[in-house]
Amino acid sequence: LDGYSSGSSLLAWTAISLSQRRLRSATRSSSAVRNSRPSFVLNAVDHPDYDNSATVATTSIQSTTSSSSSSLLSDWNPLEKDIHNWLTSSSNILLSDATRPPSNEEIKTLQKAFALFYGSDRNVEEAVNLLTKSIESWEATNQGGDETAGLYRVRGDAYMELTQPKLAAGDYSKSIELLDGPDGNKADPEEKPASRLGHGRAIRSLGMAATKEEAKSASLDYSVYFSLVSRLDDDNDKEAGAMFSEAIIDGIQRNPYAAWEWGMVNRVAGDYDAAAEVHRLAAKAFEEIGDKPRAVISAMDQGIDLAAGLGESNDSKDNGVKLTMAKKILEDAITSDINVEGRDVELLQRVVAKEGEARIALSGVLWNSKEKAGAEAPFGEACSRLDDLNRDYREREQERIKKGRMPPPKVKRLGFSIDDIVGADEASCSRFRNEKFIQEKLVWPEGLQTKVSKFLTLK
Repeated sequence: LDGYSSGSSLLAWTAISLSQRRLRSATRSSSAVRNSRPSFVLNAVDHPDYDNSATVATTSIQSTTSSSSSSLLSDWNPLEKDIHNWLTSSSNILLSDATRPPSNEEIKTLQKAFALFYGSDRNVEEAVNLLTKSIESWEATNQGGDETAGLYRVRGDAYMELTQPKLAAGDYSKSIELLDGPDGNKADPEEKPASRLGHGRAIRSLGMAATKEEAKSASLDYSVYFSLVSRLDDDNDKEAGAMFSEAIIDGIQRNPYAAWEWGMVNRVAGDYDAAAEVHRLAAKAFEEIGDKPRAVISAMDQGIDLAAGLGESNDSKDNGVKLTMAKKILEDAITSDINVEGRDVELLQRVVAKEGEARIALSGVLWNSKEKAGAEAPFGEACSRLDDLNRDYREREQERIKKGRMPPPKVKRLGFSIDDIVGADEASCSRFRNEKFIQEKLVWPEGLQTKVSKFLTLK
């Protein structure tokens, strides 16, 4: 397969026979959809640049089967035979501290779990049940911690698809614990970044409902993740005045989607300077790959981060510098979307919605800095732009209904991605008076909510 390299280990289920090619091709055809399930692969995969998926379908499942099982081969399908052959021919088969290798029945349970999660006939709920059985079997027989970590990580991925981020976070945490243990160096190298990114995204999915401690933990996950996927050794070397190492910055350039998420997690953690810097780096990375809309969204979030952090310092001079910076970055980001173009209508709608959010944040900043006359203009422009956005959305919907076109499928999502932010169907000027909306949807901390509330109530 192009772009793939051999890893230290394979999932047993990925020993796919030629007769199973239809599964590979079916999975590959859906890979253009971001957040799609991992592709069937024969080898451990290199971490893909700019991948927005939390899952990496590789781990280590090493085992043996008894010679008496050969009599069962005639009843197995080609996929099961290939997996059996791979298991019995593996040169690195049995870990010394395992009480016994997994039985044929346990291996078949795991095969079915993977098929239900990654295959064409998907049943994620049942996959979770079978993965739970497999984890219990692997732990009861003291299989390698690297293998058990992979099972926890895959079940975490499944919980994420079932929109159960707290359960997913628990599984990712267990995977990280095992990977940091004595067997961690035996794991496929993709497992550590996958588990770190998975845990970070599970906490990110909670938005402002996450505690500061949870957000700080998730921030560490993203930091470790970027170090692991970087093409540079993380010796923590930083340029003068830089907040992050060159290795982390390189990791951000490889996955700006995850970088934007890291910025949002830092905002929840109350580390507004770090949030702003990460969003700045995400904007730069998006710009470098020609993704102007997401670059603009990230730049606006940088300004919102700075606005959220105003008044946090006891140093009046420092607050003055940050106020000037926040105003400038917000104003520059707002005007930078003038030339944003593209064919993705929903993405462009999200840009306009984010612009409205940035303008209203700017109004709150100006009002609280005693520039009350200047606060009215960005708010008025925001309301006008959001009204136009709503009107355009309704007209498009009416045209769709008139022509008898089906609406796009509504998929329940956890909302951790830059592509899950407020769009045309939710953005409106009146929504900024709704505390639940600005806290849950916009992920605004209390300080920024208070600034805008004072402006809206003329206090």
